[in-house]
Amino acid sequence: MIVFFLPDLRAGGAERVMLNLLVRYHSLHPDEALAMLLFRKEGPLLQEIPDTIPVFELHTKGATKSVVSFIRFCREKQPKIVFGSLGASLTTSLAKPFLPKRTVIINRIGNTIGAEKLLFTNALKRSLYIWANKIIAKKSDHVIFQCHYMAEDYIRETGVQPVSSSVIYNPVKIAHIQKLALQPVDKQYAFVAVGRLNTQKDYPTLIRACELLMKRGCVFTLAILGQGNLKKELEHQIQECGLENHVFLLGHQSNPYHYIQQSSYLVSSSLYEGFSNVIIEAFCLGKPVIATDCPGGNAEVIQHGHNGWLCQFQNPEALAETLYNGLQQNVQMTAAQIAQYGAERFSDDIIFGSYEVIIRRYLS
Repeated sequence: MIVFFLPDLRAGGAERVMLNLLVRYHSLHPDEALAMLLFRKEGPLLQEIPDTIPVFELHTKGATKSVVSFIRFCREKQPKIVFGSLGASLTTSLAKPFLPKRTVIINRIGNTIGAEKLLFTNALKRSLYIWANKIIAKKSDHVIFQCHYMAEDYIRETGVQPVSSSVIYNPVKIAHIQKLALQPVDKQYAFVAVGRLNTQKDYPTLIRACELLMKRGCVFTLAILGQGNLKKELEHQIQECGLENHVFLLGHQSNPYHYIQQSSYLVSSSLYEGFSNVIIEAFCLGKPVIATDCPGGNAEVIQHGHNGWLCQFQNPEALAETLYNGLQQNVQMTAAQIAQYGAERFSDDIIFGSYEVIIRRYLS
């Protein structure tokens, strides 16, 4: 059995990637025993798992509190491979010494830890965060990084070179999102941002940039698609800045692609990224991107002036200027060229092939 292991199936980028890999592998190898394992069986992506794939639940909360239940699960099910990400990566690594010898642990790193650690203002919590990633690096049989920046950052921060590792970009189900992108939208927006309303996405800077854009007399609208704990603060900021007719919080959208398709640009204002799924999805739809040159993979895929624009992160003036320039001039690549660029690098056929090589290696 191959087990894909996550805390839950909320609508995040890492969860989406793992789900796509699971479903794709199942479609190509229907006779291979597969399963999804979750701390808690919750999240909107649950409904997308085929009925033919069992979903197991540990009934736990948190990586460390899930270790004992995970060990019991592995001793009962005897999986050949456990493929974990996010908090589940720490669970697998802490449990590794107590698992069946035949069980291989593959962990996919979910973010750029050198930047993410800065979210911990408490020095002890920051140290524990780095310690946890050292454990993952040491105990995983194989570590997968989403981009080269992330791999270099991880090794630098932990001081540990994993026994075996790979850099694999995230996959895009191009035909699927192209179909969803054809659906009509009630309203078109010049700019669309997609992501959780949390600190990492730095929407306050984006809203501040929009205020500066409005003061320059620009005609524009921005839709922010996502939900999160900063919703009330962002609503208040929009009102304080007088942006009620310019910036709109649309909540979580199960289909963000038709909004992206009908926009002029996808916008990402993040403080840091692992490897942004929505950016490469926008490329596969032929849409240019305006994004911060933050720690992470943005600069690996955005060719400034060609398929998008990069600007300094956490700088509303720089972002406003980039948004303004984007409204005034087009990128050099056409929509068709941007879509081809995306397909040649991120199509699920190409990316899945890289994952399958690793999985088959350990199955053998």
